[in-house]
Amino acid sequence: MKNKYSVAVFAYNISDKIECCIKGIFENEIDADVNIIANGCTDSTEKIVKALQANHTNLHLIHLPIADKASAWNYYIHNIATSAVLHFFIDGDITIEKDALSNIIKTIERNPDVNIVGGVPIVGRDKEGWIQRMRFYGRVSGGLYALQDHFIEKIKKHSVKLPIGLVGDDFLVSGLAKNMLDFGGFSSASSNLIIDNSAGFSFQQISYMRMSDYFLYLRRLIRYRIRDYQLIMLINSFVKYNATKLPISVYELYDNNSDTVNYYWRGRMTIIDWIAVFTIKNQLFKQRKIARNLRGQSL
Repeated sequence: MKNKYSVAVFAYNISDKIECCIKGIFENEIDADVNIIANGCTDSTEKIVKALQANHTNLHLIHLPIADKASAWNYYIHNIATSAVLHFFIDGDITIEKDALSNIIKTIERNPDVNIVGGVPIVGRDKEGWIQRMRFYGRVSGGLYALQDHFIEKIKKHSVKLPIGLVGDDFLVSGLAKNMLDFGGFSSASSNLIIDNSAGFSFQQISYMRMSDYFLYLRRLIRYRIRDYQLIMLINSFVKYNATKLPISVYELYDNNSDTVNYYWRGRMTIIDWIAVFTIKNQLFKQRKIARNLRGQSL
């Protein structure tokens, strides 16, 4: 009989944050296996986790060579997610509040048919607006959410995997949890998804006093814009082109929807948009070149 919980923590080069994240999880005092999925780490993240394992027999380290969160999510779902009634997904660079996991469990117990429950940020200049958007559009944050086992079993049954290289994994997981591959209600609230105000998480905020944070903020804006384009292409694939399954990777997504990515004026955000468009087009160009070379070698 399933009587344990499972936690998946996604970690990529966060040696300065992973210990605090793990500490917050164990402070919740729930009966859970905690799986740290280190994907493509080149710093001391894995070394820190190994040191912490001496004090926690239920702390497990999974090493994946490729730095890609979507691939790490797929690996957890299809290779690790067994024998648990509820699965928590946490970004390794955030810290959850004490009782955040316990409160999500209580929310699930009151709503046994729901597929997904998301936590909320307790820091950030726009935290209230962020939470409002989560509720209005029916989207959890990748920082903290939980999936019911019955939904994970459905994911496995249909062999659903996130496209490799996808940036907006939390947006897509939200859409799947609301209505699987029916993207008509992708940006709408759903009874299958709950945002839980009692499950808070925090993260290191960007400081205007740190020069390095300006570059971090710029990279974040570009990443968010790439995410927006990926989601537009994904929705187009299903709504406009009648796709029946998710693409294997974002390169397949780019190749089938290249007409949706173009340079245009967006006011003060134009430079961010152009960098995002250039990045996508450049990745597609390189992938097509590799494909041509492979075809040439096979002749």
